[in-house]
Amino acid sequence: MGKFMEQQEALKALREMKRVKKEMMAKYFCDLSKLTFTAMVLGGGISFFQETDPKWIIVIVLGLVIGIGLFGISINILKS
Repeated sequence: MGKFMEQQEALKALREMKRVKKEMMAKYFCDLSKLTFTAMVLGGGISFFQETDPKWIIVIVLGLVIGIGLFGISINILKS
């Protein structure tokens, strides 16, 4: 019976390691989403107030799309 218990503990440790890895990967993509959103939206907002080219709209929209996409990836990682 000792061998069986060791295998069960090893299996439990492997499952825990996979769960932690999945959570860390999801947290990474969520943080990346927040950073991308903040950088691009604030950058576009600063361009708006400096009254430079009207490309600030593209930067803001691109920041929103990339941020939402990365957050979606993090949600999908947690669901799987």
